[in-house]
Amino acid sequence: MKMITLLWFFSLAMLTAGEAFKVGNFTFKPGDTWVAGQTSPMVKAALHHGKKEGPLLKFYHFGEGQGGGVKANIERWKRQFQNGEAKVVPEEKTFGDQKLTIVTMTGTYMVGPMMSRQKKATPDYMLLGAVIPHPSGDVFLKMTGTEADLKKVKADFEKLIASAFEKGAE
Repeated sequence: MKMITLLWFFSLAMLTAGEAFKVGNFTFKPGDTWVAGQTSPMVKAALHHGKKEGPLLKFYHFGEGQGGGVKANIERWKRQFQNGEAKVVPEEKTFGDQKLTIVTMTGTYMVGPMMSRQKKATPDYMLLGAVIPHPSGDVFLKMTGTEADLKKVKADFEKLIASAFEKGAE
């Protein structure tokens, strides 16, 4: 049983650059600028930008009615910054017929494991987030890194999102 679980885990983590993948009802097609990252039962897909150590983008889908929507996620993400203080810029976007929200947050980010009290205050950090609504459950994207790095990748982040809504996308 352990071997099956191990093989399943590694097969999820073996997404290769450029290979389309599905999260919720959306199929994303990363370009060559994305490198596969490690997934988990909670993280449905993960991609690094540029190289294995590059900024990490995580995809989440919790199912119908789960995950909290746009406002709840903006508040949750904002609390990940020191004292809940971040400059927040939400943008309503439309890709194809799909309306969604992209959020940019900057400030001092608290880096560390999700439930840990031992987090490191890291200034000049940025969070790029997206909430893609769908009746079968919203899809959430969250990418964190230095402000300098994420400013450079924002166009690729949006291009990746747009790939799920191009003609012929499922």
